[in-house]
Order: sequence, then structure tokens, then C-alpha cells
Amino acid sequence: MKSTLWVSLALCTSPLFLKGQLSFTNATSLMSNTTTSGGCMGVVDMNGDGLDDIAKLHNSRVFQVDYQNADGSFTLVDYGTVSGSGQWGMAIGDVNNDGHKDLVSGGSYDGVHFLSIDAPGVSNLSSLNNGSLFTQCVNIADVDNDGHNDYFACHDDGAPRIWLNNESGGLIYNDYVDFSTNPTSDMSGNYGSVWIDFDNDGDLDLYIAHCRQGVNNPADPRRWNRLFVNDGNNNYTDLAEEYGVQIRNQSWTADFGDIDNDGDLDMVVTNHDATIQLFENDGTGHYTDITAGCGMEVTGFFLQSKFVDLDNDGFVDVLIAGGSGSAHVFMNDGDRTFTEIANPMPASKSLHSFATGDLNNDG
Repeated sequence: MKSTLWVSLALCTSPLFLKGQLSFTNATSLMSNTTTSGGCMGVVDMNGDGLDDIAKLHNSRVFQVDYQNADGSFTLVDYGTVSGSGQWGMAIGDVNNDGHKDLVSGGSYDGVHFLSIDAPGVSNLSSLNNGSLFTQCVNIADVDNDGHNDYFACHDDGAPRIWLNNESGGLIYNDYVDFSTNPTSDMSGNYGSVWIDFDNDGDLDLYIAHCRQGVNNPADPRRWNRLFVNDGNNNYTDLAEEYGVQIRNQSWTADFGDIDNDGDLDMVVTNHDATIQLFENDGTGHYTDITAGCGMEVTGFFLQSKFVDLDNDGFVDVLIAGGSGSAHVFMNDGDRTFTEIANPMPASKSLHSFATGDLNNDG
């Protein structure tokens, strides 16, 4: 279903935040194309000019970037259409280290697509080898810690896949991580992925939220969320159970942020078979479920979750949206509990997907 992409600007009603008063203003008029369908999108400085831009997949297939101008308006650049069906995942990052962000995407068995951007309006769109997979989520991250960004894709019908950077900006398929399970499975159900340094040891680790349609037995590993811990030598081992995050509730997404400002990364997870869950990091990477009484015990069809400090009070808040079009904003109270904001979005606007950033440069 086509929906209007609109820019959300967080406006506080007073210098001191008052619970229930955070609101967003519809600023779509700043954009040159206000009838864009943006299933996948991101807000990031694409060209290094210090201004946040908006990258998106129009109609789930057309790479577009709205470049922000100095006056706050946007100029749309169309970078071409990917072949095949609509794309389910898109990631943004500088793959060839030229100072311009690039885009990668994947969909339902129609290849993996790489848009290399050399300058606004100057690009090359190509498909990667071994890209026949049902992509649910994609990431750009330095998987092998060599200083060059690589590409990761969640495969819903099999093991995830990795393309390593050849240090010239080319992405080469590589069986870099062993994704096998015990007990044995087809390694499917990979839905949402996050590359983070959860244990603060200086290297990236990988967390995958698992949701496999038709799998009803919690003992089936295709339902188990997985945490691949990097040992410092780029060897990855699934230690989700040991660290307390092997959730088996058919999870959609996960995100990491420091909810209590103690210097470690806590986690929020959205599930199909349970409420949203909140986990606290004890400082060593081990997690405790602190959902009960946290203020976020809601259920729903939530496809995105994100920690972001919406009111600039120094504590990360939680923004969640999903297939039902409903959005939930939970403001951090500073004591590991959250307060939900009623009707945070403009009237009549549904929110199926989102990206956040400072689009009016007000801090």
C-alpha cells in the first residue's frame, strides 16, 4: 500500500520536558516529492556536508536520496530502479571509503543490489553474486575489522550471508561465520539483525532476531534469537543462551542503547508471541529481563524499534512502529522505566516504517 513519506521533527513545548507533551510536526512540505512510498529509508549525511539527508526505496524498488540544502529544503535525486520484486531491506554506509555513503538492498529472491555513489547524481548500480535469497534485513558493518565496511543479509529461508569488502570497494561473498545450529536446522528465520559491541571489548558482535513462520515449538532453534560473540580475532560464536538473550518468542527486531547511562548497551526486543521486552546489561554483556513494570508491556505487529533521545534530556527513549501502522513512543524516565506518549504523530498519519535524525538542525 502506498503511503506518504513525511518528515517528523521533535518539538519540545518547554525547555524542561513535561511528560505527555512531546509532539511531532508534519514537515513534508520541505520535500520536493511529497507522494513517495518509502518502505525502506534512512536519515544520514549522504555527502559529507554536515546536513542530514533522506535515503529511501520509492515503491520499494527505486533508489532515491533527498539531499538537504542549506536553507532546509530538499533536492530529490533518482538513482535508478532495481530489477525484480520489491526490496525488504536497505542499509547505508561508505563501502569504498570515498566520503559518500552507498546503499545496498535485498528482496525476495531477486538478487542483492549495490548502489555505489561517487557524488550526488553520480553512481553505479550493480547486483552481487550469490544473491538468491529472501532478504528480511541488511546491514553495512566492518565484519572482519579491517577498516572497510562489509555487507550482511538476513536470509529468511536459510543461513545469513556475508559479502566482505575487497578493500577496493568491491563486495565478495564469503562464508565468514558458521551459522549452524544445535540441534541441526536449516538455519532459517533470520529476521532482524544488529551489529554492535555489546561487551565493550572493541570489536563488533552480531545479534539476530529470529521469527520463522509456521514454527510453533519453542524448542526449535529457528525461533531462537542468536548472539554471535567476536573473540577479538574475528571468530564468531553463538553465545546467546550464556548471555541471557536467547529469546524464543518469534522476535521481529532488536535494538541496543544505554537506558541508564552506566556505560553499557541495554536491549529492546519486539516479539510476535510476547510483549515488547527490555533487557539490562550488567556491564559484562550479560543481560537480565527487566520488562515487568518498565512501562513498555505492549503487544503488536512491530517491525521496527529504535533507541533515540527524542527530548535531549540525556536518556535514550524508544520508538516502535509496525505493520498495523501504529506508532508507540516511550519516554525514558531516567530510572529504567518509561512513560508512553499518547498520540505522538500528526492526526491521520500511520507509521509503518521510520528513520530518525536532526532534519532541521536544531540539536
